Parts: sequence; C-alpha cells; structure tokens
Amino acid sequence: MYYTQVSFPMGKILLIKSNKGLSIAKYLKAPNEAGKLLSFLKNSSFTLKENDKLFKPEKELFYEYFNGKQTDFTCVPIDFISGTPFQKKVWLETRKIPYGKTEAYKSIGEKLGQKGFQSIGQALSRNPLIIIVPCHRVLKSDGTLGGFSAGLKLKDYLLRLEQGNVPI
Repeated sequence: MYYTQVSFPMGKILLIKSNKGLSIAKYLKAPNEAGKLLSFLKNSSFTLKENDKLFKPEKELFYEYFNGKQTDFTCVPIDFISGTPFQKKVWLETRKIPYGKTEAYKSIGEKLGQKGFQSIGQALSRNPLIIIVPCHRVLKSDGTLGGFSAGLKLKDYLLRLEQGNVPI
C-alpha cells in the first residue's frame, strides 16, 4: 500500500491506496495524526510506502475540488479494507450523491430498505474516504447538518465550497 498527503485550506488529508484503489482519505485533525494512523496500519501487517507520484490523478481531483470546480470523484477506484457489508452498502449509496446536492439520512435508508435511519449515520461515521464518499452531503431531514466525523466546521466548509460560497 502507498500513501501521500494533500493540503487544502482547512488542513491536510492522508491518502492511502492499494493496487486496487483508494482505501483511506482521512482528514487530519492534528499534526501527529498521520503518523499514528500509519504506525497503526504498519503494525496491522500492512506494508506502507510513501509515493506521491502514484497519487497524481487523485491529487489533481482534490486540487480542482478545493479550487471550486465541480468535481466527480466516482472515477476514482476504491478498495474498502475495512467496514461491514452494511457499511459498504451505505458508503456506495452515498457515493452516488452528486456534487452540490444533498440527501437526508432517511432518504439513503429508504433506498437501502432500512427502517432505522440512525444506522445510516453510524455507518457514515466510519466512512474511510472523506469527500470520495461524500458523507458531508448527508443531512438531517430538516436540512440541518447532523453529524460528521471530521467535525461540523469542515462539513459546513465543504457544503459551502460546493455551493460556491467559499472564497477561493
């Protein structure tokens, strides 16, 4: 597996990918968070090597995205290395939400035939691919933000960016 980091106005995102596709896109809340995650993965029998060149397509997409361009990340191959079958179903359904659009937890639950909508939020809280699986586009039924594992400040920023309400 390989890794790199992408910088953007709110911080950095750690990217990790296998030969099959992107496995992790993690917002780094603290400067030492990347080191902790990389150490954990190395201790979990993953071989990790830094390689910026292998991430050229993903970096270009993130660059466009953070410069306010309508960007479609569905072309990025993914390789879920974690998650239950239910979580993966939720993540794949959420991946279908287009740039600049939002959906309610309830809507995603209904599409998956799920009656308990809290389970949708719980699955999204474990999303390993921030922005690639756009869980920031999932809101409460009343249109309020709901939760976001990377923090509501970042969720609000990403939604405003997609609406053209963030200075570039």
